Amino acid sequence: MKPRLSADFRFALMVLFGGLAVLAITPFAVYRFASGQLVAGLVDVLIELVIVAIVAYAWRSGNMDRAGLLASLATSAGCVAVGTVGGLAGALWLYPVLVANFLLAGRMTAIAISAGAVLAMVSGDSLGDWPARGSFAASAIVLSVFAWLFSNHSEQQRLHLERLAGRDPLTGALNRRGMDGELQAVIAAAGRDGAPAGLAVLDLDDFKQVNDRHGHEAGDGVLVQFAELVRRATRASDRLYRTGGEEFVLLMPGADAATLARIARGLRRAVRDQVRCGGEPVTVSIGATPVRPDDSVASWYARADRAMYRAKREGRDRAVVDAGVDPAPGGRSRG
Repeated sequence: MKPRLSADFRFALMVLFGGLAVLAITPFAVYRFASGQLVAGLVDVLIELVIVAIVAYAWRSGNMDRAGLLASLATSAGCVAVGTVGGLAGALWLYPVLVANFLLAGRMTAIAISAGAVLAMVSGDSLGDWPARGSFAASAIVLSVFAWLFSNHSEQQRLHLERLAGRDPLTGALNRRGMDGELQAVIAAAGRDGAPAGLAVLDLDDFKQVNDRHGHEAGDGVLVQFAELVRRATRASDRLYRTGGEEFVLLMPGADAATLARIARGLRRAVRDQVRCGGEPVTVSIGATPVRPDDSVASWYARADRAMYRAKREGRDRAVVDAGVDPAPGGRSRG
């Protein structure tokens, strides 16, 4: 539980919400039973049981979207029920739930649930006359607006941080953070419906000499040139990752063996012709291989990596394509 709470913010938020709700509701449930308010006490206990069940569902299933929706619906309906039975004292519980709705559910969903709860609360007569109901509705709307603004701002910040965390700041290429997950998804598609895909490991040749002769700033410029060239020369669906100092990985969904070979050869030529440092050409060694239905992330990557090292051994400035099967003599494709 502890590692998951640290790694999954939404799950941690759900557990925190559930724990605080149970701790806050329990004393009132005890008081209501003790003072003879059996219906209100039963409603409190039912709300607690539903919250605990939803947290357990979130823990077991990992479906935080559905768990958040269920929690918002259950607690909002519970607040309406408590407000109907207990009047204004019960209705006040809706205020923290309105805030929680925008943290647990999607913003549009939270708006719909919150609006329905406020409307249901003011439609009855448990809050008294219309001035009292109007005051409650207005204050609930103002609170909901601020909750929406806060959740929207927080979500934009989260997305921005995720984009920063998932990209190499120098080249703009993706980093290793999400690469394994994307490779696994492509492998699953290949095993399920035979969807083709290619993987290439690209390593700039003699890059240490570039840094030693021209300086690290010039070397950074070469990396930026290289990444921009790859993005221009490949398709919008292809994904470029920087996995080391001068090593990159290119994932090409939908690329069969022939397409993979064509792209690898074209990239090798384009780098030699267009990437420069101090007026001298920069070259790249490329190892590429199509996905097999029985591949793992490790086996697919290792096959492409071995092909790249073959390109290095054969003189650099090479593109070696491993067809993904045991090659016959002379069966390697190189550009």
